[in-house]
Amino acid sequence: MGADGTQKWSRGHSTRELNRVFLAAGFERRGEEWVLDTAELRWWVYLATAKHDPHQHELAVGSLVLRDGEPDAEAMRPATFSLDDLPGASRRVYRDTDEAAHDPLVLDAETLLIPLLKRLPTIDSVIELWLAGDISAGTPSSSRPMQIWTAWRLATECDRSVLADRALRMAETARWTPGARRLLIDLGMPLEGRPGKYRNVSFVDRLVQRAYVRRFSPVTDERRMPL
Repeated sequence: MGADGTQKWSRGHSTRELNRVFLAAGFERRGEEWVLDTAELRWWVYLATAKHDPHQHELAVGSLVLRDGEPDAEAMRPATFSLDDLPGASRRVYRDTDEAAHDPLVLDAETLLIPLLKRLPTIDSVIELWLAGDISAGTPSSSRPMQIWTAWRLATECDRSVLADRALRMAETARWTPGARRLLIDLGMPLEGRPGKYRNVSFVDRLVQRAYVRRFSPVTDERRMPL
């Protein structure tokens, strides 16, 4: 126990606990990464701690589309993110004495990362993740348009026409700032109509957009959809 009340964790302890947690969740160890294959996706996870302080840690997550069990090198990567892209959940600097009984790296993996990846077995589920805004993308000002664009592009490339149309309708209906709307157009989204005009967006999608704005953008450049 350190002078500030925090537990000192060894690399050996972290390694043993991470092995237990990831193996129990169905991951395989390949080199320095943990890998989880589903019918449609391959998820890889890289975790590390700072040499000077095991409370300081980082994780990186990526994914590949699988075709007949093998990665499709030409397909878009469905999702790539780090600890910083999980809003409100980062324990990068772990100094909470109430949680001192837990290894911070293991805690992030077991309670945050693995449950997230286990609910993303399909391309459709990743598209839904982007539409819901569960992980951030780009800078704070560009995150929401980038989420919508990523969902639209992934759905388009993977022939998910219903989800692609849903993403497009959400983009057309949201009251973006001129800069955010221009970003979507520059990225190739075929936006039509007056910005912010209601265009057959479902009540659920409008609730999702409104909840996103209230959760992550108190002073926002992505105006909430009309309810």
